[in-house]
Amino acid sequence: MDEVYRYIDEHADSFIEDLVRLVRQPSVSAKGEGMEDCAKLVEEMMLKVGLNARILRGERGNPVVYGEVKSEKTTKTLLFYNHYDVQPPEPLEEWKYDPFSGKVADGKVYGRGAVDNKGNLVSRLKAIQAYMETAGSVPVNIKFVVEGEEEIGSPNLEPIIKKHRRLFSADAALWEFGGTDRHGRPHLYLGLKGVLSVELRAKCALKDVHSANAPLIPNAAWRLVWALSTLKDKNEKILIEGFYDGVQPPSDEEIGCLKNIPFEEKELKEELGLKQFLRGLSGFEALKALLFQPTCTINGLLSGYTGKGSKTVLPREAMAKLDFRLVPNQKPNEILRKLKRHLEVQGFSDIEIVQYGSTEPVKTPVSDPFVGLVAKTAEKVYGNKAVIYPLSAGSGPMHLFRNLLGFPVVSAGCGHPESNTHAPNENLRIESFIKGVKFIAALIDDFAKW
Repeated sequence: MDEVYRYIDEHADSFIEDLVRLVRQPSVSAKGEGMEDCAKLVEEMMLKVGLNARILRGERGNPVVYGEVKSEKTTKTLLFYNHYDVQPPEPLEEWKYDPFSGKVADGKVYGRGAVDNKGNLVSRLKAIQAYMETAGSVPVNIKFVVEGEEEIGSPNLEPIIKKHRRLFSADAALWEFGGTDRHGRPHLYLGLKGVLSVELRAKCALKDVHSANAPLIPNAAWRLVWALSTLKDKNEKILIEGFYDGVQPPSDEEIGCLKNIPFEEKELKEELGLKQFLRGLSGFEALKALLFQPTCTINGLLSGYTGKGSKTVLPREAMAKLDFRLVPNQKPNEILRKLKRHLEVQGFSDIEIVQYGSTEPVKTPVSDPFVGLVAKTAEKVYGNKAVIYPLSAGSGPMHLFRNLLGFPVVSAGCGHPESNTHAPNENLRIESFIKGVKFIAALIDDFAKW
């Protein structure tokens, strides 16, 4: 490994240049901005490091970029899942630099997607490059699956996986995110919450009218507010009948993991300007709620006039975007059915529901041998014992690999608590990026010996 590590150190600047190039290519899936160009750039970067690459297309949606390189030494296969699409950069006025500039400053690369997920993707590609340039091959079979719709719920990935199932077969997979905490401890994630994203729409009159007509004309904003108020009480309990059916508490193994997680409660509160968490939760109970409690969240509201000053208008329509984060044994399609039934029973059958992306909750058991392998490699590279999360509060299409294809999946990456994922001034520390390349290289080596 010394020669591989030496190559990584000597070529760090060129690695950063390639990351900057990828960050500079917009790829906002929510807007359909730059998707084809970014997919072609990812394919080009795969070819550059020695992968055989191709673009896979479904009947709809953004392309998936697939890459592989075979080993002459083993039949074992390690798959990497990543995505090239990014979140919208708004609000633009809060960025220090243009979100698609890839600005290098203060030992960091700034830009939308710098860490989520282009930095993690490039760190893995560069580990392959280091092997190919120093040894001429890789010690295990490597596969990359890089999609362009993760940030909108991966609505078209499943048909592509089913169509090309043999391409996606593997012995294990490393998921797309992770990193270290403020004390340099690597964090590993064994699963994801599911998610159901919807939009609720209330429509009343044919047009906006003067608010003087309020005694007679129904107000779409109030109609929607009243509907939303039936979904959850002030103690955060979701009121949809049957919502919690099948939800199970964490296992003893998972409880053991939770007790070993150094939850940075004080730092998180300070960073967000909070005196306390919801319901006064703290310590272990706060962490357990974060990872194992399903949620209903209003992501955004829109209705009427929201500009400067006053405008006495009665809005004809109102819209709210929501997501439901789900835990194992909850199914997005069942939650959607229960939501529709709830609104009907509560007298809001006129509220239109538009479904966007959804993914199922999933987890790999704590006891799976691949978990131990990744944890051991992380400890070796980072010099600190790995912190293992049995579940992540986030979501993604991991279930398609763990449940449909049937191999263990662990998530690890090169992020940091101050990377500002999904927020203005997203960034990736260069030091973390290079360390991440070395971690991937070491994991490939350890996987070959496993």
